[in-house]
This record gives sequence, C-alpha cells and structure tokens, in this order.
Amino acid sequence: MNNNFMGKDGFVWWQGVVEDRQDPLYLGRCRVRILGWDTEDKLRMPTSDLPWAYPIQPITSAAQTGVGISPTGPVEGTWVVGFYRDGEEAQERVFFGTLGGIPRVPADPSKGFFDPRRTQDENELSTHPSYRSLNTDPELDYYNTQNEKRVPNAPNQILLYTQEDKKTFDQLKELDEKSDYAFVHREINADAINPSLGSPIQVVIKEYSSKSRYPDLDEYSGEPTTPRAARGRYGNFDGLSSKLIRQKVEWSKITQGIIRSKPVDAPRPPETVNTARNTWAEIDPNALNQARYPYNHVQQSESGHLFEIDDTPGFERLHRYHRAGTFEEIGALGQRITKVMNEDQTFKMMNSYEKIFGDSLVNISGELDIVSQKGYYHSTGSYNLTSASSINLSGTGQSQLKGQGGVTIDSGSGPLILKGSRLVEEFNDASNTQRIKGNLVTKVGGKYATRASSINLGSRGPTSVSAGGSYNVAASGNFNESAVNLMGIFGAPARSFKSAIGEIIFETALPGPTGSFAFNAGLSGLLGSISMDQLGQISLNVGPGGSIAKLTLGATGIELSYLAGLAKIELNAAGVSINGLTSTMTGSVQAKVDGALVNVEASGVNTVKGSLVMIN
Repeated sequence: MNNNFMGKDGFVWWQGVVEDRQDPLYLGRCRVRILGWDTEDKLRMPTSDLPWAYPIQPITSAAQTGVGISPTGPVEGTWVVGFYRDGEEAQERVFFGTLGGIPRVPADPSKGFFDPRRTQDENELSTHPSYRSLNTDPELDYYNTQNEKRVPNAPNQILLYTQEDKKTFDQLKELDEKSDYAFVHREINADAINPSLGSPIQVVIKEYSSKSRYPDLDEYSGEPTTPRAARGRYGNFDGLSSKLIRQKVEWSKITQGIIRSKPVDAPRPPETVNTARNTWAEIDPNALNQARYPYNHVQQSESGHLFEIDDTPGFERLHRYHRAGTFEEIGALGQRITKVMNEDQTFKMMNSYEKIFGDSLVNISGELDIVSQKGYYHSTGSYNLTSASSINLSGTGQSQLKGQGGVTIDSGSGPLILKGSRLVEEFNDASNTQRIKGNLVTKVGGKYATRASSINLGSRGPTSVSAGGSYNVAASGNFNESAVNLMGIFGAPARSFKSAIGEIIFETALPGPTGSFAFNAGLSGLLGSISMDQLGQISLNVGPGGSIAKLTLGATGIELSYLAGLAKIELNAAGVSINGLTSTMTGSVQAKVDGALVNVEASGVNTVKGSLVMIN
C-alpha cells in the first residue's frame, strides 16, 4: 500500500457529481458519484454508501487548525475532477477542481449524476416512485421537512406598492399565503423621502420559506454554470443578467428626489439623475454596472450572496451584495454606494475621525438621537436648523446662546415664552429697541423695579397705570408731563387728578431760582397763570403777565389789580389802599367807615347824601 501512491504504479483520473457535503469531520469532504466507477442507480448504491473524497486546497491556504481558507466551495450537484491517491485501488478519493457546463436536462434526484436537491413541489415529489426509498439516511434526506433548513432558500424579494396600486396589502397577503414563500411586511412613510411616489409607500420584503430551494434549477436550465454576473450584460439569455440590477432599480425608486434643506444652483454627481435644485438621488445602478465577460470575477454563494471584482475596461468596480438587498458598490471613478436593508450598527471602541472635503447630505425619515457623554462641539461657517414641527433644546446646567453679529428669536404667529427663576438682561449698546405689534402684559408676582440712565415711555393709544398699593415716582432731575388731549374738543380734561380719600399735597423742599411751582393756561401763561416764587409769593394772573387781572400774595402784603393797575387794592403793613377811576363801597344794611382820623376829600364836588344824614 505504501508503495502504490500518487501515480507511482499508475495515475487514475476521475470526474463525478457531489451528492453530499455534510462532512461529519468538518474537513470539506464530499461524497462524489464517479463516472465509470459508481452506478447511477441510487437503490443499488445510495448516497450514504459513497466514500468521502478529500479536497485539495490551494497554496494560498495553510490547511492547518486556525489558519487557512474554508474548503467548502462545491455544493450538491457540482461536477468535480479528481484522482485516486492509491491509483487503481480506487479507495482514496481526492478532488481538486470543478467543471462547469450547460445543463440541458432537468435534474432527477432519484438518479445518480444529477443534482440531488429538490426542484419540484413537495406534493409532487411525494408521489415520486423512488421518493420513499431515498430516505435511507436522515442526514441526506433533502425531502424531509425536518432537514429543510439544511438547504439554502431563495433570497429576499423587495417590492414597492403605493396607495395608487390596485392591489392592497391585504390582497397581497392573501396571495402570499397561497404561495410557497412567507413574507415580512414593512411600511415606510415616504412623505419626507420622495413625495412624487405617493404617500405612503408600502415596502414589502418577501422572504422565501424553506420549501423553496435556491438556486431554482429550472430557472437556470440551459444556461452556463458560470454566474450570470460574471457573464456580464451581453452574456445572458433574455436579459437575465439584469435581474439583480432590476431589483436595485426598483428599490432605488424610494431614494430618488431626496430633499435638500438648502437648494443649490446646479446638481452635482451623483445627483445628475435628478436636476431639481432642492433634491438629490442615488446613482443609477444601470449606469454603474457595465460588466462584460470575461472581465468580471465573481463569487456567488448558494443562498444568493455575491462578490464581484469587475475589471471591465472603463467600468472597473467592486461589489459586495447580501441576499436581502444590502450591498456596497464602488464605481470606476471611486464613487461608493452603501445600502443597508435592515438595521445598521457600527461600534467604534476608540476615536473616530472623518474628513469630508465636499458637502455632507443626510436625510432621516425617523428620529435622530445623539447621546454624547462628555459634550457636543460643533463649529461651522453658518448653522441653519429647520424643523417642520417643534424644536426643543434642554440642558441640566447653564445654557448659553451667543451670536457675535446678533441673535434673532422669531416665534412667528405663536407666543414667545421665557421661563426662569429670574430674568437678567444685559446690553452693551446704549440704543436698544423693543417692537411689539400687539398687546404686552407683564405680570410680576413680587417687586418690579426698572433702573436706567434715562427712560422714555411712549404710547400711541390710551395708557393706564394701576397700583394695588402706594404709587411712588421719584426723579433726581426734572419731572415733566405733557398732554395733547385731542379729546378736549369733546370736553375731556387734559389732566385729571382725583383722590377718593385724603389730601392732595404739592411740595417743593428747596424752591428753585425761578419759583416753587407754576400753573399756566396757554403757552407760557398767555391766558393766565398761577405761580409761587422762591420766596413763597403766590401770583394769580389773567392775561399775559397778569395784564388783565392779577392777585399777588406775599410776605409784604396782598395786591389785587385790574388792567395793569387801573383798579387796584393793596393790603400791607401800612393799611389798605383802594384805587380806581371810581370806587364804590355799598352795604345792603350798613356801610361804615371808622377810624381815629377819617378824611373824606374831593377835588371836585363832595356829595353826602341819604334819607337821613347825621354828622356827629
């Protein structure tokens, strides 16, 4: 035996079909039915009786524990090439390569040298004459429902439905329940994604059940075994190479017309598929994939995963595709598309650095939730935040909003509400303006105090001040009031001061050089005035400066004059003086002139008249 190895006494080639790859030793061994050595009759030689054949691994694999490449490439139905290590003894099978071809006859799992996997419906297979006899080994029974998960099923199918579609989701569900695949339903509100497609868009992801085997051998009948993706755009029948691309195009409908928050003057790549200034879109999958045979190097798994290294001149790209629709594709110019059809989780255990030399456009249909344990720092040339609903900013510590050029808070037609334990306003500029087009109501539960270098209050309408307690106004300078009183034509007073109880006091502690107080009627007292000078003298004037009538009360006496002194009465320490063109003293009962010395003189006629005249 040791002298008959590796062709020393003969080298025997063989080719056959893999019928089982469930190696209990996990070495990549396969049970192969070999042409010319094994019968095609599975009743005489079932799959379980076939010897295990060892794979020869490439030089790039160490084939050691913990080091190397998995030797699990062939699947059931794969044609392989090998030899017998023991030559014509034909006991030690080794295979090192696979053979492709074009299947022309549908596979018959009851016979050898065919793909043993189920291709028909389970009910049809149950009536097959050899069906029961094939169940000699439960591990190899691909028709046993208990082992359905041992065979990969078809990839997801993604379908889009809008409200305008004739078939409702309930109808689709009813149809799916009658078919061989199960489904997962997910509804996406596309209002904020692509309004042109209708709202909402129903996205149905159909996941084939384990009853369906992948790939569908009947679908691939008559095709080369080389993957469709490797054959390129012109190497397939009926355009089947574009099946995956068509799926991408269908799914990309929802990524067209993604809204920009800031419109641009002209779209830039990859936005050339959409010329709208306020939208951008996914790169067209048809424009990115122009693969041609033999430049596209493809690895495709039995469940539908796909890897492409495309060297097509002018369209070189890399493509990694998951059966559920998640993929990453890099185009000829280095542009990259990443699409994740389900949850996308990224964990970085240390720092993360990202530099974008262009723009960054992000659209989120749901919520954006960012948690930073130590702080959030954002530096930008200009910062614009727009919300279709409410904006809430909160902080457990002191919060600041600064703007070197100014800060504008605009609540639109809604209220502007400021809440806090206290309100402090600091303005460095001396000129500040507050414009309120409507009403302003200020409610203060405690003391309300306003301090300013100067205050100017102006009102275009009626102004009222109400105090529940004392009302005190103090001014270190002048205190001036003025009223136009347009309502005076209807008899309304210009100023009314009333006290329900108590006295009214006007007091000056230190009279000024021009007097203590003055009341003027007309400009500067043109019609009349009441004044008190710095010595306490009170003057009541009618006409300018009292030219019509004047009453003066002072420390030196009292003076009453009319028409600039034409008629005058004076009271002082010397006595009483009455002067006028005529002087009349009348008493309805008695008029008496009494004194120690009384003189009655007349430069003309002196008349003493009465019904009775008594002298002494």
